[in-house]
Amino acid sequence: MKHYINRFIIYKKMQNLSPKTIHAYTTDLNQLTNHYDPTNGTIDDCFDNYTDFLIQTNNYKSNTKKRKLITIKMFWNFLTEKENLQLTALPTMAIRKEKKLPKTLSVLELRRLTSSVNDYQPSSSKKKRDHLRDKAIIEIMINLGLRISEISNINLSDYNNGDLIIHGKNNKERILFLTTDISKQIINDYLVCRKEYTPPPNEDSFFLNKYGNRLSIFGISNIYKKYRYLSQINSLSTPHYLRHSFATQLLNNGANLRDIQELLGHSNISTTEIYTNVSSTRKQKVLTLYGFRNNS
Repeated sequence: MKHYINRFIIYKKMQNLSPKTIHAYTTDLNQLTNHYDPTNGTIDDCFDNYTDFLIQTNNYKSNTKKRKLITIKMFWNFLTEKENLQLTALPTMAIRKEKKLPKTLSVLELRRLTSSVNDYQPSSSKKKRDHLRDKAIIEIMINLGLRISEISNINLSDYNNGDLIIHGKNNKERILFLTTDISKQIINDYLVCRKEYTPPPNEDSFFLNKYGNRLSIFGISNIYKKYRYLSQINSLSTPHYLRHSFATQLLNNGANLRDIQELLGHSNISTTEIYTNVSSTRKQKVLTLYGFRNNS
């Protein structure tokens, strides 16, 4: 068995995979050998024993189990296609997907984030231009819960005095609205200075980089990181935390789940329902802190 594993690893290294990926394959397959009995068992028995173990064990999270099963499947394909071994087909293996609660920023963190944007003092005309752009991006992220890809994809022709056409996943469009004068003014302030990026004549991109071209998702992510640092909020947070925070706040304040689904652009309401778990967690915390039995 180890002979085949070594050949498989060499084969994978020839595909210029990262050392981290090669290490993961090696670890998974070394565990496979623990279920191989060269005297009384076959390679088929080894695969059966190991896959049964993975499905039944509680030692690994579901994502880890899935990765190990993928490794096993690749190794099985290698043995049958490259080494010409006659092996029994692997059974269909289903690992239940682990649902993770969305990670959010607290209301206090959101306030600190917006304060850091408002209080920032640009030291040059270019930095002032960038600051107005960044402020508009953060405003949209917090108030509309957009994905960074959706922000990057906004065009000038998509915006009209607070009304915004969003180009979501699978080219699915939805219309959202900035409902306060403050939000609209922040966007208008940026639009006034947008020409300072000197975009090409027909450039329709709403948010621009220093070259006058469409701002990428990486550029948007870096803008978030800048103000994350300045506001000293959760250093592990990502722009997507703002999307989760947007949805959770709506739900906590009484918004209908179906409405939240439409605002987020989810195709299936089951994707939106995970936010009810976050809301329930908050309710439990409130009851623990302020309930009668805990305060009497």
